[in-house]
Parts: sequence; C-alpha cells; structure tokens
Amino acid sequence: MKKNKIILGILIIGWLAVIWGHSMQPAVVSAGESGKWLEVLSKIFPFLQGENGEHYVRKAAHFTEYAILGVLLALELAYFVKGWLRRFFEPVAFALSASFIDETIQLFVEGRSGQVSDMWIDTAGAALGILITLAIIGNRRGKRAY
Repeated sequence: MKKNKIILGILIIGWLAVIWGHSMQPAVVSAGESGKWLEVLSKIFPFLQGENGEHYVRKAAHFTEYAILGVLLALELAYFVKGWLRRFFEPVAFALSASFIDETIQLFVEGRSGQVSDMWIDTAGAALGILITLAIIGNRRGKRAY
C-alpha cells in the first residue's frame, strides 16, 4: 500500500508540473497548441468549427486537466482519510489551491491572464473526477482497490 501511495504522489507532482507548465506558455504558444487540438476535435465535433471553437477547447482542456488531477488526488486520499465527505472535500480543496496557483502563474506570462472563471471550471473538473473515482472504488477504507 505504501508503494502505491508513493507512486500516486509522484504522479500528482508530475501532473501538476504538466498543468503549471501549460500555464507558463506564452499566449502565442498556448494558442498554437489549442489550434492543433481544435483541428482534430472539430472533425469529431462539428460545432467546434465556429468562431468560439478555440474558447470551448481551452475550457474543456481546463476541465479535463483538473478531472485527471481529481482522480489522482482521490486515489491518494481514499484509503488514508476517514469519512466520505473528507475524501471528497480534501482533494477538492487541494485542487482549488492548485488552480489558484495555476491562474496566478498566468498573470506573469506574456499575453496570458488569470481568470476566476477558469478556477471554477478547474474545480468542477476536479470534483467530477473525485466523485467518479470515489463511486468506482466505493467507501472502503483499508481495502486495496488498485
């Protein structure tokens, strides 16, 4: 069990590096990356071909990055924290803190801006990831699920 906790801790740190690394990209680089995703996704989802397509891709990226973080956080805490509410709210609080740092980083990057609305999207993504993870692994404490 301790080995799993260490691996999850490393994955969480690595994933935070990915998230914050994206935030450190200047607007031109970030827009280029979003454009590549938009090109691929608009073939699958035609509604993205409109003028707001890049906006939707960017917001979906925020949501998805933090949903993955939520899954990792829920797995890390699920068997070491008592009570379902604490297993939900502690990782949500961590994700909200990570999102705050994420948006703060963007304040110092050329062409980027930190947005409170993105923090809400990030937190919603994390909450969904946490809820799905807790629903799958159940409310078992001390039992191995992974």
